[in-house]
Amino acid sequence: MTRPALSVIIVVHDDRDRLVDCLGALERQTGAAGAVEVVVVDDGSTDGAAELVEERFPRVRVVRKPNQGADLSRNRGIEEAAGDLIAFIDADCVAGERWVETVLAGLADHPGAVIGGRVTHRGPFLRRVLGLADFGEYQSPAPRPARSLPTCNLALARSTLGEVRFDERLAAAGGDTLLTETLRRRGVPLLYRPELEVEHRPPAAWADLVGRARRYGASFVRARRVEPSLRWAGLVRAGAAGVVVATLARVALDWVRLVRYRRPAGFAVWELPAAAAVLAARRLASLPAGLGALRG
Repeated sequence: MTRPALSVIIVVHDDRDRLVDCLGALERQTGAAGAVEVVVVDDGSTDGAAELVEERFPRVRVVRKPNQGADLSRNRGIEEAAGDLIAFIDADCVAGERWVETVLAGLADHPGAVIGGRVTHRGPFLRRVLGLADFGEYQSPAPRPARSLPTCNLALARSTLGEVRFDERLAAAGGDTLLTETLRRRGVPLLYRPELEVEHRPPAAWADLVGRARRYGASFVRARRVEPSLRWAGLVRAGAAGVVVATLARVALDWVRLVRYRRPAGFAVWELPAAAAVLAARRLASLPAGLGALRG
């Protein structure tokens, strides 16, 4: 078999329907040069995701493993991948039609860098709010150097990654922040390129919004206990009062993002008050989990 130029790694856990959309978009890529392999790491799914992929996408390589969390599954994907270039996309994301071509061109232009791109959210109001909260600055149309990049739309050379891997202590969430921070501290440039675009399609219900808030609240604290150089880590080290202050400060940051990225995030002016209220409620919903992680 020809050695692939690029390995695309996707982790899935009980999300087979959105995974089908993700894989379908990768099949429809245009203008991609060189061989590309897609590696799906099934993180202990119980909905038949692996079997469905093998049936409908025979060229995709499926790796089965017990449920241990997305980041440990990404580490497994790195081990299994054959390409010298590695890209990550999430099962609930749909890549733009030139995504693979853009990854290859971006890494050719910046071979020693990590590149990440735009993460758009369309459709229901709550999905767009969630997108602004989790990916606010990653909806910007302007390229820039980045301090961190999300793993749902990320690419780098294997040689750039070296021995760095996702931290097993942050298996549930937060590992992408720590991974890119580790690389940045080693002198690796992090570059945000808006032309590298995926559409994120998470569930858009109140229960999902609150559930994500709790997971991210806990991972926010855990990541900063693991790596003191991360932003907000000083407040986390200050204890419960610091976590409260950080949460309130992030409410203010969300509002700034709402104003700055209103247009690319798809918000009409009349939606702004409701969006600001939901953003604040989401951050406050994350606080108990953050305080719990501080005690853990």
